[in-house]
Amino acid sequence: MDLDHLSEIIRRHGAKSRDQMQVAERLRELLPDALLAAKRALAPELRGAEAERKALSDSSYLARIEEFVSLWGEAWEARIQFETHRMLLQARQSLEAYHRVLERQRTNKTSRL
Repeated sequence: MDLDHLSEIIRRHGAKSRDQMQVAERLRELLPDALLAAKRALAPELRGAEAERKALSDSSYLARIEEFVSLWGEAWEARIQFETHRMLLQARQSLEAYHRVLERQRTNKTSRL
């Protein structure tokens, strides 16, 4: 894998992580509204804490939580891929720099002889 391809992978995973984190954060902000909507839907039948307990196990609310958790997990996976590939790129760049210095030293030694 060449450095340009590795840089493209890093860019792609970084953008994916950033975008998914933003969407997941927005979904997290909307969770209280979804809970309130589920609670209001149950309000004619139930009151107070009982309505809130039922709302917490409401299928539409649980689906929103599942969507948030899934997206958040994908965002973190992309972030881990970003960090891993970035470290790989830095290691390869460092290794190439080391080999250049080593080759320069060898060239200087042979030219002195």
